[in-house]
Amino acid sequence: MKKNLKIFAAASMMMLSTAAIAQTEQAEEVKIMEGNRVYVTKNDQAFGSKSYWRINMDKAVGGEALSMKGEKYEKGLGVHAPSKLVFDVPRKAQYFYVVPGPDDAHNGKITMSIKVDGEEVFTTGPISSKTKKYTPTLQQIDVAGAKQIELIVEEGADNGGDHADWAEAFFVEGKKEFKLKNPNYGAYTEDESLVYLTKEMATTNDSYWRVMNNEGVDGGFISISGNQFRKGLGVHSTSTMVFPVKDNYVNFVVTPGANDSNGGKIRMIIKIDGEEVYNSGTISRSKQTVEEQSFNVKGKKTITLICEDADDNQGGDHGSWGDARFTTKADSK
Repeated sequence: MKKNLKIFAAASMMMLSTAAIAQTEQAEEVKIMEGNRVYVTKNDQAFGSKSYWRINMDKAVGGEALSMKGEKYEKGLGVHAPSKLVFDVPRKAQYFYVVPGPDDAHNGKITMSIKVDGEEVFTTGPISSKTKKYTPTLQQIDVAGAKQIELIVEEGADNGGDHADWAEAFFVEGKKEFKLKNPNYGAYTEDESLVYLTKEMATTNDSYWRVMNNEGVDGGFISISGNQFRKGLGVHSTSTMVFPVKDNYVNFVVTPGANDSNGGKIRMIIKIDGEEVYNSGTISRSKQTVEEQSFNVKGKKTITLICEDADDNQGGDHGSWGDARFTTKADSK
């Protein structure tokens, strides 16, 4: 490291920085847990990662040295907003450490945040390299038993010069493996008999806003009443998508619901060859029953997934079709 970061190893595990929402005060000094350090690299990115521009290892996204408020860092990732880097958490990891901040090379307005299994645990609030109230500080994030961590950079007014650094980004592993915090998340298995739906498979896609593959419509996890799904479709009412049923498809299986990312009221409807076979009634993220639905589609032609506005107000009408898939075997799930 080109300058001393005042990072100290300690046998005890102490979380002295607040990693708070909308950090506005100088965080207290963090003491790093003893253990094996696992630095993240751009090659470690998991499914769901995306970035406006390239991702640089141990350099700012523009190619300069990683530098924040005059401090130089030898290790880390340089990105450009909008950016979301997703990493699987090692099974023995206890904490994740990182110094987040805007790179000195440019002065774009950004917001940086960290999510653990879809839950935001840290955010800078709006900042730039000239922001006086924000000082890039080592953050300690508890990831014991977590599945994934997301490093997110959002653009401000525009994405001109939105250069951000995730300096000194590493996990520290303990001596034991931790159980997953949410074992339902990512529980699907790669099975050749399962055909997961994507928006590209639809012959009709008439949607108020975008449709997201394997993400909620807001770009976060597909999450329905706390149940997270790695596969599926994220939509916003009003949305109608029609999918062809191939001759070898046996069943259609899905968990429909209002996504946890917002609180709008919606109705979710499934039709097979134009006939309604499922209607959720009016639901929201706080008032719904989460149940997997299964329908025999052998010999059918089309399946239609509809997300309707239920209260004449489309604000926050986020719906998700969790783990939406066709099966090609009678005993497949």
